[in-house]
Amino acid sequence: MTTFKGAKAADIMRLRRVARIAACHLALYCFVVLYLLAGAYVFYYVEGENETRRNGIYRDFIIDQKDDFVYEISKLRNTSEIDKRLNIFLREISALNMTVDRYLSLGDINRNVTKRWTFATSVLFSFTILTTIGYGNIAPTTYWCQMFTMVYGAFGIPLFLITIADLGRFFKTGIMSIIKTVYKRELKKAGERKLIREIGEVVLVAVLFLAFIAAGSAVLPMWEQELSYFDSLYFSYMSLTTIGLGDIVPRRMDFLLPTLIYITIGLWLTTALVEQLADVFRLVHYAGRQVSNVKGITVWLGGRQLTMGALIHTVCRRVGMSDHIIKQINWDKTIDQALAGMSPASVPIFPWHFADFVENDPPLIDLSVDYDNMEGGSFYCSSHRNDVKRKYSAPTFINHDFRAYDPSTDGTDTDPMFTYVS
Repeated sequence: MTTFKGAKAADIMRLRRVARIAACHLALYCFVVLYLLAGAYVFYYVEGENETRRNGIYRDFIIDQKDDFVYEISKLRNTSEIDKRLNIFLREISALNMTVDRYLSLGDINRNVTKRWTFATSVLFSFTILTTIGYGNIAPTTYWCQMFTMVYGAFGIPLFLITIADLGRFFKTGIMSIIKTVYKRELKKAGERKLIREIGEVVLVAVLFLAFIAAGSAVLPMWEQELSYFDSLYFSYMSLTTIGLGDIVPRRMDFLLPTLIYITIGLWLTTALVEQLADVFRLVHYAGRQVSNVKGITVWLGGRQLTMGALIHTVCRRVGMSDHIIKQINWDKTIDQALAGMSPASVPIFPWHFADFVENDPPLIDLSVDYDNMEGGSFYCSSHRNDVKRKYSAPTFINHDFRAYDPSTDGTDTDPMFTYVS
């Protein structure tokens, strides 16, 4: 019953730990989504109001220019003068930096002008800032909104990249776990050629990346009807690699959510592919080099950053090695041999451990026990019961002045480091 309760308590603690870790990651993802929506609301509020006011000004200007042009053209009879006046009119209209469709909608007082800064387009604009895609189909025009864009990107871009890297690492770990389960063996074993293994993992992630683009490009035209398969493929590649030329952008704002999810998943794959390529380049870069300054290397363990020197010292002291032996070991050479698949030479640690043990924690022997009459050849150290006082003694050592450690000795009773008194 006690064992069952202990196992149940351990399971509960493990679930709580997993839930706490998952809650931290989910909090990060939710914060990024809220950050995206908050930025979109600011862009929509500032630029939307400014666009409404600017459209009214543009409409009045276009109508006046068109009326003046028609009035002046009606009076002219010379073709060269008509061409000259037409060129002036076109230059004035082109200075507004708008498409022909937008000009026609603004020039007709009976037509409603389609706003470019809707909340959906603001979400898309915020997304392109955080992902650094930057389609460029819309851009802030007011001074304060341009300032906000710079500040928003300064905080949002690192935040989004951290989130995508976190998701990409989970994705890569999941893929490798599935492969390990299928093959029922460790993916990384000593003695395997590391470069070939790393290249194989790159090829695997690259195939998944290309397959995702091919499949997504076939689905995307289902709601972006004006895109052909090649256009969709081109748009996917430009978006997932964050090139974002802006010649093809999402048009259907009612299908914006699946489009953003598609791009986000693709960015996970892109991050995993880049990370895998970085491992290969790092392996090529350090090929043939010997390990140096192992103790100065910084690693992350359990969410904490520490140096390899501190980690080595903690583990060695835990198993009973003294500081003297820890300092004697050439850790650069030892780690280099371990990475090469070689077994480093063993170091006898018993004499030093025994010396510390004798000085700080001598073994206690219960002298009140009659060991000759004990059964089984074993004994137990008794405790104080019923106010019975026990006599304890420690073995006596003649030589407490230990000489320098000699690696040729093995710590037996012939070792001159210490002598027993029988």
